[in-house]
This record gives sequence, C-alpha cells and structure tokens, in this order.
Amino acid sequence: MLYAFFRLTRPINGLIASISVISGAFLSGGSINSIYNIAIVAIGAFLLTGAGNSLNDFWDVESDKINKPLRPIPLGQIKRQWALVFAISLFVIGSGLGLLVSWKVLVFFSFVSAVLVLYTIKMRRFLLIGNISIGFLTGLTLIAGGMAAKSLKGAFIPAIFAFFITVAREIIKDIQDVKGDKISGLTSLPLRLGIRKAMYISLVFLASIIIISPWPYIIGFYSLYYLISIIGIDLILLYCAFMLFTKLTEKTAARVSGYLKINILLGLGALYLGKL
Repeated sequence: MLYAFFRLTRPINGLIASISVISGAFLSGGSINSIYNIAIVAIGAFLLTGAGNSLNDFWDVESDKINKPLRPIPLGQIKRQWALVFAISLFVIGSGLGLLVSWKVLVFFSFVSAVLVLYTIKMRRFLLIGNISIGFLTGLTLIAGGMAAKSLKGAFIPAIFAFFITVAREIIKDIQDVKGDKISGLTSLPLRLGIRKAMYISLVFLASIIIISPWPYIIGFYSLYYLISIIGIDLILLYCAFMLFTKLTEKTAARVSGYLKINILLGLGALYLGKL
C-alpha cells in the first residue's frame, strides 16, 4: 500500500524537480552555503510535484484506464478518494515547508500549489495553455533554487531552457495519450488540431531550444565546456525531431518523451560544466 502511494507521486518527476532546485541554487550565482534552506526547498518541490501528480491521477482516472493502466488507481491498488486525500496532504505539507525558509518561499510554494490545482481542474483544457503552464512550473523549480541561495541572477537562463523543453515534451505526451483522452472526453492540442499539427508546434519549441542554446556561451555567461556539451544535447533534440517527423505514432511519442526527460538532466549537466 505505501509503495502504491509512493508510485502515485511519480518519484522520478519529483527527483527531477528536486535536482532542478539544487541546480538553480548552484547556477544562480548566490550563496550555496545554506544547505539547510536548499534542502528544504528541494524537499518541498518533491512533495508538491507528487501532490500535482496524485491530483492528476485522481482527476484522470478514466483516461488512465486506457493510457496508463498500470498506475495505482487503475490497478485498484489505491481507492480514488484516498488519492485526493493524499494529494491535499502533500500540498499542505509541501507548502508549509516554505515557512521553514522564509515567508517569501511559503508564498511561492502556495502559488505553485494553486497553479497545479488550476492546471488539473481547468487550465489544461484550454488550447496550449496547459502545456505552457507545466513548462512555467518547471522553470519555477530552478527559480526556487535561486531563492534558496538568495540570488536569482543565474537562475533565469536554465529556467528558460526548462520551459521550452518541458512544453515540447508535454505536447508530445498529449500525442502519446490521444486515444485515452478522446474516449474519456479530455481536450488536448492533438485532439483539437490533429496529431501532426500538434507535432509541428512541439518542433517549434524544440527548435527554439537549439537556436538559443549557444547564446549563453556567446555572451560569456558559460564556458567552452558548456558549448561542447550543448552541441551533443542539440543533436539528441534533432534526432527526436527526426523521429517524430518521419514516424508519428503513439509509440514514437512515448520514446521521444522519455528521451526529453533524460535530456533535461543532461542539460543541467551542461550548465554545471559551463560554470567551471
């Protein structure tokens, strides 16, 4: 039972959020001596990500029976109402942790919680708004790291990269889930415009990353190590685009979505190297 609740949070996503906070703290240019503050904010990000995912599973149970049948609720491992109680508890605990750092972090976490709830209930039903909302929230995890390190100066560049790659990935995930979303009556970009047009929009976001990726090196913000690393990452993005363009299927979308999740971590690694 406990493991089923743990799975409900999608811990890999939570781990990425925590790593993003730590990365934001390191890359912000602020003090990283406050390990306590950074750890609290990273844990808070993990819990809020888990809360959002749990609420999403509560709300999307009919769609998940088709798209994600191995998740805890469709499998019958957790009753639907308990997923809601669990999500609310994580929202309260995760937001409350912000008070251990400062009132500003408490307000920040409360704002993130509100956006996650609005996203699940309302925002994702508007064309592209839901995808942009998740990209915005992902970028905020890096900003949160900057807040923990008491400096936002260097957190904005990685936040911008995180925004673009997350929006692209969210659209691709919608392509992957189109069958279940259609049956359950959900609205998504592929259902409104068709999967090929949705794919083209995702490629615009991927292309944007590739176009802007050299600029932090050109303006002297990161070192040559960053440029070398980011070229490799851009090649992976081009390969993902090629896969989508040549064979647009749900299976291909699932593979590309997985590659982009790995690319987020690789991108953070490139930014780390760029600071050396």
